[in-house]
Amino acid sequence: MSKKVPLLEEVLKYKKENNLILSMPGNKSGIGFLRDDIGKEFALNMGFLDITEVDPLDNLHAPEGIIKEAQELLAETYGVKKAYFVVNGSTAGNLASIFDAFNEGDEVLVERNCHKSVYNGLILRKLKVKYIEPVIHEDKGLFLPPTEKEIYKALDRCNNARGIILTYPNYFGIGYDIFDTLKDLKERGLTIIIDGAHGAHYEISERLPKSIVSYADYIVLSAHKTLPSLTQGSYLLVNNDKNVDFYLKAFMTTSPSYLIMSSLDYSRYYLDNYGEKDYDKLIGLANKWSIKINTLNKVSILKEEDLPQGYNLDLSRYILTLPKGYSGHKLLDYLRKMKIQCEMSFACGVVLILSPFNLEKDFEKIYNSIEKLDLSLIVDNQYQNYYSIIPEKVLEPYEVFDKDFEYVDIKKSIGKISKEALIPYPPGIPLICGGEVISKEAVEIMLGYIRNNKTVIGIEEELVKVIK
Repeated sequence: MSKKVPLLEEVLKYKKENNLILSMPGNKSGIGFLRDDIGKEFALNMGFLDITEVDPLDNLHAPEGIIKEAQELLAETYGVKKAYFVVNGSTAGNLASIFDAFNEGDEVLVERNCHKSVYNGLILRKLKVKYIEPVIHEDKGLFLPPTEKEIYKALDRCNNARGIILTYPNYFGIGYDIFDTLKDLKERGLTIIIDGAHGAHYEISERLPKSIVSYADYIVLSAHKTLPSLTQGSYLLVNNDKNVDFYLKAFMTTSPSYLIMSSLDYSRYYLDNYGEKDYDKLIGLANKWSIKINTLNKVSILKEEDLPQGYNLDLSRYILTLPKGYSGHKLLDYLRKMKIQCEMSFACGVVLILSPFNLEKDFEKIYNSIEKLDLSLIVDNQYQNYYSIIPEKVLEPYEVFDKDFEYVDIKKSIGKISKEALIPYPPGIPLICGGEVISKEAVEIMLGYIRNNKTVIGIEEELVKVIK
């Protein structure tokens, strides 16, 4: 009988490292709950507050009391018709939205830069897909959200589009001014679903980008990414639905965590009472230190003026970019050794999610770490940029689900139809979707990720599933 508890042991070991958490969750490993007395009481008693649906604690699947009141307050904060606590993460919110909005066989526009839960929803709901072409910032090597140009181009290829699924902002905290476009799409009768995972804090301060919640039918926000919520805590906001209550209950556990729900309630309370002041202060600090860090001439912190016209940037995060020839993946590893936990790396940089709970000393730590960085140690002569391809689609994603497949070496998969989505992670955006032809360019990109010891979901020991 083993006396090991490997997962718990490693988590406790990680805690003892005392890393600066510049990744998810937004509560920064509990620090976010220390903002006031009620938050501190929650944090100190967390292990003793794990309870189930007993009187008078209400029931998430049939709220009549305190949960109902908390969700009504949430709807008021965001200015939407209905709001729900989601304890299975934004995945459950995305799936519920997709199932409520569309029927089997409906044609849907989908941004290529979508979370894998959206792609899973397309398969489960058996939808016909028209992909919106990705936009790449070639100089910085970043995914950008589509503009009206890419959206209308995809719409023109549709026979009878029933809706559109977009990500706003993207994983870099970048958005595009598509508000007039969304109004037009609504007038054309399209249902709009927004995966707003990284934008739960938007518009709480004038220094943050505009919120998109009033322009969509369904909006999913990952409170746990940027607010003081526990991991898996998300919000589903609804302005126009059919029977989303049913689908949300179908995709969400019947044993919801009161810890997660309580943290979601605290996140809303935090926004209402402290959000504007705290984010103003954070962005002031971030702007001051970004200037200092940029003067080191080692990394460049992205500024909104670095983006094409029409794009906006979340100033409560840092996107550190490197010149070509240097590796963002190696920069992440370096910062990890300096006890700074990044959110993710990409070919030529890293993403740091800042928070109102970061102090001056945290920015000093970032600055000092970059100052000590020896660029010669993060050279990558095999630079791998982000991908801007839409492969040929032979079958709808749901059509390949039950088809026979075989494993082939990734280098021999060119020209074959992929059985599953092939997803470089991070950021978790499918390079190849099920039913698409694997191209030579796609193989080269995936091999680049493998070479840099990064994960490509769907590849096992350099083998991929292809349709026989």
